Amino acid sequence: MVLSWIPISIVALIWVGIVVGVVAVQNSWWTQADPRPSTDQQASDGMSLFEPPGIDFLTHEGVVRVKVRADSLPASQLGLDVDGTETVEPRVPISAVVLTADGAFNVELVKSFTITTSDNQVTSVELVQDGQGMWLTIYPQLQRIAPSWGWTAQQLEQLRIDLTTASRDTTGPTYSATLPAVEHKGALASAEVTIDTDSGNVGLAFTVARLP
Repeated sequence: MVLSWIPISIVALIWVGIVVGVVAVQNSWWTQADPRPSTDQQASDGMSLFEPPGIDFLTHEGVVRVKVRADSLPASQLGLDVDGTETVEPRVPISAVVLTADGAFNVELVKSFTITTSDNQVTSVELVQDGQGMWLTIYPQLQRIAPSWGWTAQQLEQLRIDLTTASRDTTGPTYSATLPAVEHKGALASAEVTIDTDSGNVGLAFTVARLP
């Protein structure tokens, strides 16, 4: 008689677990359209935090926010090492806002970002874009955003020349060239273009760094 109801009890426990899980998910901030961040998900100044709860939140919100300027919170308060680098790859591409002394830099479709710290301060942020496509579409994009990043038409032309030269000299799977670091909006802005030798796919990474 006892053996006949033990399997039913196990099934009942499983269903209870499922119901509890569903309720937990429904009550979770992951399901909220505009969740209010907790103190371990976002810094007191509205910037992103980089321990697991903060990374979960910025992924859900779809935006990472970082200050690269004198009034930034200490790196240790952001979940970062005092001296080091941390690379984050969100589950899906997100937007990035990097606040500097005299403005902000914005990048869409960021598939990964790397934050460098020194003396307990954020010193630079590298933002790698997702799925850039071919050079014929990337170059016009760079021309459009160049003024907001401080690059000149001459620097863009030099980038094109450098890439052409690199394509002739390379023997590896990729070749690359850079837009120089220029002082703009109270920071140093630079970029690197990497091209896959076989497919021609272009990768684009932007870097914003504090002034020395």
